[in-house]
Amino acid sequence: MAITVKPLDAPLGAEISGFDPRHATPADRKTIFDAWMKYHVLVVHGAVIDDADLVDYSKSFGGIEKARFKSPLTTRDDIMVISNIRQDGKLVGSLPDGEMAFHFDRIHQTTPCRGASLHGIEIPHEGGDTCFANMVLAYDTLSDAMKKRLEGLTALNAFTYGSTQPEMKGDPTKGPHAFHPVVRVIPQTGRKALCVSRLMTERIEGMPEKESRALIDELCDHAEQPRFVYQHKWKVGDIVTWDNRATAHARTDFSDKERRLMKRVTIEDTGP
Repeated sequence: MAITVKPLDAPLGAEISGFDPRHATPADRKTIFDAWMKYHVLVVHGAVIDDADLVDYSKSFGGIEKARFKSPLTTRDDIMVISNIRQDGKLVGSLPDGEMAFHFDRIHQTTPCRGASLHGIEIPHEGGDTCFANMVLAYDTLSDAMKKRLEGLTALNAFTYGSTQPEMKGDPTKGPHAFHPVVRVIPQTGRKALCVSRLMTERIEGMPEKESRALIDELCDHAEQPRFVYQHKWKVGDIVTWDNRATAHARTDFSDKERRLMKRVTIEDTGP
């Protein structure tokens, strides 16, 4: 079956069909990697796969990182479980409940990840959507004056593990934190993308605090406009893979009375 790439009716993203990681050729993997570079988010609907297949599929986009925390819901050390399921009163996954503000994965570390694949296994009836903001398009639509203002700026990014909203975080210098350009370049395409987020960007270096906060808020308000965002409403079996350099993502609220189970593979940012 031939691979089909169908752009979404959205500011980013495409649906992929006809790709089987168990029988994929190098040409097949190049096809979906090239689509990923173009559309930033790829969606596969209704996949019937196991954890090994999910990892193999994700290898089309780069090397695979080990999961930070091991869950009893997988035997693999390269699968991260995101879930509100509890066994014997204890969570078996990470980031369990509620809304999560826009962010980039691992931006609080020196080398953020290239991207990730997320597989929907148990989905609440309502909510728990994942929203993706096209940070390339957000940058492209800035005024020339703003682009000039952002040249050479760096920002402090920090994260308190488990926090989903900015007000839940502690002192940024007492936990994992890292400095990154406010505008970063995607090596494979040469495209520029905004690299600030509501959840993780603390301050812009070399600016007074008030000016820094105002600029971060202005850029986040710009990037989070509906004209730049695709909101993925999950169905069981969906796999969504996003480029963490080109997109920021967020999660909508959902009832803590319903189970949500997702399995994630993190793609490292090394190599071509």
